[in-house]
Amino acid sequence: MTSNDLKYIERQIGYEFENRMLLQQAFIRKSYSQEHPDSENNEVLEFVGDRALDIAVMKTLLQYYCGFTKEDEFYSSRSEGKLTELKRKLVEGKMLSSRMDILGFQDYLIMGKGDVKKNVQNDAHVKEDLFEAIIGAVTIDCGWDIDTIQEVVGLMLDPHYYLENGFDESNNYVALVQQWYQLEYEEAPVYEFVEYNGEFNCIAHLYNYKFTGSGLTKNEARMEVAKQLYHYLEDNDLLYTMADEIDEPSFDLAINQLQELAQKGYFSMPDYSFEEQRDMYGNTFWICICSIDEYDVYVRETASLKKEAKKAAAYSMLLHVLEQAEK
Repeated sequence: MTSNDLKYIERQIGYEFENRMLLQQAFIRKSYSQEHPDSENNEVLEFVGDRALDIAVMKTLLQYYCGFTKEDEFYSSRSEGKLTELKRKLVEGKMLSSRMDILGFQDYLIMGKGDVKKNVQNDAHVKEDLFEAIIGAVTIDCGWDIDTIQEVVGLMLDPHYYLENGFDESNNYVALVQQWYQLEYEEAPVYEFVEYNGEFNCIAHLYNYKFTGSGLTKNEARMEVAKQLYHYLEDNDLLYTMADEIDEPSFDLAINQLQELAQKGYFSMPDYSFEEQRDMYGNTFWICICSIDEYDVYVRETASLKKEAKKAAAYSMLLHVLEQAEK
């Protein structure tokens, strides 16, 4: 990784490292350290980040829903079960992987030859591990300062959006703007933060325009700027659609086309399940069921070959999501 790469990542997470080698180590996979014994990998940082993330998210939940009564008794407006559910949704692997897709940091992973050949940077578990390793690097660098950790988690995970709006991404302006930047420039937007009189000002540039916003936290200021950016793109017909990403839906390419749309953040990765059955004459055929978390539909297709059943299910799902996007 270059010095500019590290600076770029620091600006995205709102934290400047005292020891930048920790940030670089967060991106080193075990496969690379096995080929280069003088290099440390990110596994322990991932372990630390997992614990620190739990604490930061729990503190955020307590700030949202808990406090003290006039008699100094601790209370919560949400039950233990509800708090547990919210925490689980915020820190589960699917969430961390999708946030990493938005940030695009997986493209900076330092991997061994085997990982490079397999393109493991696109694997959900690898992206989840990277998210936690970055939090771990911040945690060690700042000496477990919980306010710093919580601020970085706020910018990387954006829990405030989900707690305010639920787990629907359709109006998450930060995520939508970052998705647009990645499609247009193959990188995330750069936000600059300045603290002034107890508030944070956030600045972002697009073309010849400067967009500014303010808030009590960096996350609030960034959300305000992202909202302005999104409306500018919308008002000037600059937003991308799924149809822009695909020249034409293809039966033979449908599996890859769906995966590409998922990797670009339009929806989560498709899930395929299979059943092997026989017809009345004893001939084997396959049933493939395709589903995507964001769509309340299960596409079911059959074929004599397992691969063909998967193609058919992917193609039907592709047509469905493109049709829904046009509505």
